[in-house]
Amino acid sequence: MVINIQNQKIADVVQTRISVDRGKLLRVVGPIKVHVVNGRIRILGLELEAGKEIWISRYRSYALKVLEPSIINVVIGEGGSIEEPLPDEEPIEIWESIGREVVERGGKVVILGPIESCKTSFATLLSNLAIEKGLKVTIIDADIGQCDLAPPSFIAMKFMDRKVLWLREVDGEVMRFIGFLSPSQGIAMSKLLSSILELVKIADEKGSQLTIVNTDGWFGDIVAIQYKLQLIKNLKPNNIVIMGIESCNYLADVLTKFPSIKMYCIPIPKIVRKRDKEDRKYLRKVNYVQYFQKVKRRCFKLNEIALINSCLFNGVQDPQLRNELQKELGIPIFMVSRYNDKIVIAIPDEIKIEKLSMDRNNLYIVRPSDAKRILVAILNDLFEEVGIGVIDDVNFMEQKICILTEYEGEIRGLDIGRIIIGEDWIDKGIASRCVL
Repeated sequence: MVINIQNQKIADVVQTRISVDRGKLLRVVGPIKVHVVNGRIRILGLELEAGKEIWISRYRSYALKVLEPSIINVVIGEGGSIEEPLPDEEPIEIWESIGREVVERGGKVVILGPIESCKTSFATLLSNLAIEKGLKVTIIDADIGQCDLAPPSFIAMKFMDRKVLWLREVDGEVMRFIGFLSPSQGIAMSKLLSSILELVKIADEKGSQLTIVNTDGWFGDIVAIQYKLQLIKNLKPNNIVIMGIESCNYLADVLTKFPSIKMYCIPIPKIVRKRDKEDRKYLRKVNYVQYFQKVKRRCFKLNEIALINSCLFNGVQDPQLRNELQKELGIPIFMVSRYNDKIVIAIPDEIKIEKLSMDRNNLYIVRPSDAKRILVAILNDLFEEVGIGVIDDVNFMEQKICILTEYEGEIRGLDIGRIIIGEDWIDKGIASRCVL
């Protein structure tokens, strides 16, 4: 049993020294710092010996297992805690047992489950167990809303070379831009499927022995389940991990028909540090800021840079139609782009769209201000994402586009997303249509 708990409150934190017997479990809820005075403990496959310490974010909670009689010092911030859980509240023993089996099978594993079902924690445990076994392991973080290895709206891949407690301790090595925060938005689903397949292929080519695909929390809706099944069909994983016993009811009837796939239903802790909508938005802000700390303004001629996913620049440029529409509508038009089903025109900001007199239902209108503060991915000459930026200005009179970015290398193109980033680096929502 836990003994000799000594508390001392200093300012807004509590310092505690705990003596604990071998084999005991403690639940640690951040913000909290754990320092091992003597003995040895284990958190999510990460072992800490005497003299080692670890910081746990206010957004995380973990089960701490004592491997030998130990004394630990903890510094607990506001909202944090450390306590001995009730029986069956912390399934870490089950996690480790199933995790070792998954690692032993190797190959590809897809982790599924709803929001706050501990998908990332289990993915991290799998990675730590694989490293412990000496395997070459890869994590593909495909949660575009709360990606830990890349900015929000990206997915990323990382060849893990050390144990970690939270994936935010490392950066992705290869990123792919989706441009949305959920697969349910726009063409995000198709972009996400193809990007995940591409990253898995890269992992295979690099000799990954265990490739972990951690998915988003869109789960339980009809289309969400269809999307996850399509992902499974395309990836053909050896292992599927579903977080939450009840969540297995959605897919068990289908997946048990395929003997090549081993499905695991994983219980989740009874008590989990929950993140509400504002917490998740704040975490995205922290992630954005990480990639815009030394931002510079870079400008390019519109005819010298490729603009991907632009309604205006990806159609057929038609100067003659531009002249005809200027006469018909009686307004200045910067540019016209023609498609089979739509005509896209760029007009000055001062023209009020609602006051335009026109009968055309195939006309699509964009203005320079529509694109301001839109998130973009920076592309190199191989069409690969090498950086992130925010559109600062589009000037049709000077035929240039300016972005804010830390990236200093050559830029061949911009992949335009739909996420609007405020001056405070908090996302302000999703543009309902093409912005440029």
